[in-house]
Amino acid sequence: MKFSLAIPARYASTRLPGKMLADLCGKPVLQHVWEEAADIVGLEEVVVLTEAEIVRQAVESWGGTCWLTANSCVSGTERIGSVIDRFCGDYVFNVQGDEPFLDRKLIGRMIQRARQMEDFDVLTPVFPICEESLLHNPNVVKVVCDHRERALYFSRCPIPYLRDCEKDRWAEQKLHRGHVGIYLYRKDLLKKLPEIPESPLARAESLEQLRFLQAGYIIQTIATSHFSPAIDVPDDLRVAEEFFLKQQKITRGGSDHAS
Repeated sequence: MKFSLAIPARYASTRLPGKMLADLCGKPVLQHVWEEAADIVGLEEVVVLTEAEIVRQAVESWGGTCWLTANSCVSGTERIGSVIDRFCGDYVFNVQGDEPFLDRKLIGRMIQRARQMEDFDVLTPVFPICEESLLHNPNVVKVVCDHRERALYFSRCPIPYLRDCEKDRWAEQKLHRGHVGIYLYRKDLLKKLPEIPESPLARAESLEQLRFLQAGYIIQTIATSHFSPAIDVPDDLRVAEEFFLKQQKITRGGSDHAS
């Protein structure tokens, strides 16, 4: 069983153009992702996928591998699917290039979990939502699961809806979970991607994982406590810098006393 890791890195982002090469504490956002991925044990290869020559040149300057893909790819999964036959792994991770705080231990746990089970098409992490600000933030995707921890639905809205509870107390009930945007796909699933019907739910929520759910594929979840900011809009760079500096302080053995 072999595992590849792909980092889709679209340069022409709509909300924050060029964000993949935007500076984050002295390095481009994408370089942070690539460096973390390159240190993960158990991967056969780590490949950045982009439509932009400027990104390819940057990645190769760091010593990474980068493949150019079509401008027409509308999602990271589609970008991977467009070159799926070039990957050597039986399973392929999708780690977005705008999530610079990749948890290497989480990837390791996902590899271990995949080796232990076979009845899934996609494996993806979820985390407990304990803050109201995350629960009501549409950029934090929520998920509900069945008793086997298989995803039933993903939404930008808070789900489940707690009818008999005030909304400002929903997070206290500890019933909500958020989604970490990392996927482990079976390679043969992505080979079939062009045959999978387009999903009105995926279009409505702008969530590509709903395309697989609506087509009847199994999305198995794995629990994690790790949640870190992705970079979608300009303000996210400031939040990411604060998060990065806080993590560096913790790593050095310090503590954060900021109010």
